[in-house]
Amino acid sequence: MKHILIVTSHFPYYGGEQFLETEIDYYCRYHNVKVTLLPLHTNKEMREVPLCVRVSDFFNNQKWEEQKMFYTAKAFSLQYIYRELFSHFPIQPKKFKIFLASASLLAFYRSAFEQFIQQIDPTDDIVFYTYWHNEAAYALQSLKGKYGFGLVSRIHRYDLYEEVRPYGYMPMKRQFTQQMDTLYTITESANDYLKRTYGFNQDILVLSRLGVADHTICAMPTDKNILHLVSCSFLTEVKQVDKIIKSLKIIASRMKGVNFSWTHIGDGILYDDLLLLAENELSNLENVKYDFVGNYANDEVYEFYAKNKIDVFLNVSLSEGVPVSIMEAMSCHIPIVAPNVGGIKDMVLNGYNGFLLSNECSVNEIVASLKNMDFFKNKEIRKNAYKVFLEKYDAKRNYTGFIENIMSMAK
Repeated sequence: MKHILIVTSHFPYYGGEQFLETEIDYYCRYHNVKVTLLPLHTNKEMREVPLCVRVSDFFNNQKWEEQKMFYTAKAFSLQYIYRELFSHFPIQPKKFKIFLASASLLAFYRSAFEQFIQQIDPTDDIVFYTYWHNEAAYALQSLKGKYGFGLVSRIHRYDLYEEVRPYGYMPMKRQFTQQMDTLYTITESANDYLKRTYGFNQDILVLSRLGVADHTICAMPTDKNILHLVSCSFLTEVKQVDKIIKSLKIIASRMKGVNFSWTHIGDGILYDDLLLLAENELSNLENVKYDFVGNYANDEVYEFYAKNKIDVFLNVSLSEGVPVSIMEAMSCHIPIVAPNVGGIKDMVLNGYNGFLLSNECSVNEIVASLKNMDFFKNKEIRKNAYKVFLEKYDAKRNYTGFIENIMSMAK
């Protein structure tokens, strides 16, 4: 029997990894495979998973924090540790702390996975699938030769780009560039980065995009002389929602014959500050309405798109991976305006399904893009948004192919 063991950070427990909520459903379409979720961290609340999927709480009883010093010492019996030290020698004191924590985690996960492997049915054809390429993945890479299981990983953003990590340092990545069957990337640019930065071989790098389900919603544009824009994000500094407020103030002052409506979906620590800023900057403008609707569940987002006329989806974030919010909007035929950060340039084809702003995403750029009202209301442009979704981010297509690939790697 083929047995896929999916190593996650938290899923199915709450704590991110929302794409797995969609992906996990597709495993039940295959009857010749067992699927086990193996979260490294657990909490009190757990999302529902299909009946075909088992959840292992093995790591509930594995306490790294309580034995950190023991595993730090144990790490120095591994050759990878010395290779990392020599490749970065002399290592800065702040980076050395990060290195020690990474080395300790590697030793911990290596020991834990060896225990776990002893519990697996020896007749199963095993493939481990780590949702992140981090110390847990490295540990399994170090054990692959000994136990002969299949091994694949996904890589996203925080486990990919050194520059987003503290002090621009990601320990151990260069020591684990080969000992796996496939490393799945989610953007085209990630492959070049992995080869250039860490020395990965192209042979194991495969583009496999994430995706969302097609709810067959076709949001319609508003009437002439109205522009309804929607944004969806946490209200934190990196999302730069204040730029939307500043842009609306400018464009509404210049285009007084247009009624502007803005809906923001999402909550966060800056909610009160941004609401106050909007009141100060927009309340005196007769042609502007705005609404901070708070957090919506996934089905509520789609319900909103189905029931409202929407012209454009706007993202002005300073940093992104591959935003699910943009996928959702495109699946509902909504054009996009967003900056060239993270994987967004794979999503927004400038002048085809929206406008791709610079990575700086200035207020003047936002204003200039929003002036193109006829563009956002154009039927072909809105069809193009849906076409990009179908070609790149349709969950059915993406996850079916991905699961079939990893099933073929079961040893």
